[in-house]
Amino acid sequence: MARDDQDEKVPEGATEPAMGADSQAFIGLKLRELYDDVVAEPVPDRLLELLGKLGDDDKPKSK
Repeated sequence: MARDDQDEKVPEGATEPAMGADSQAFIGLKLRELYDDVVAEPVPDRLLELLGKLGDDDKPKSK
């Protein structure tokens, strides 16, 4: 659903965005693409190892 930024009210004392709606939409699209790529990256083995050690602390110790 497209937003029409010109119909929105600007709060008193605030300034209108310096960029147009098309520019903001383009930047938003590119940021979503970037974040999608980051989320798709595999978790490093070292981080998985550290997370596993944290989970071991929750297990009861048997004697």
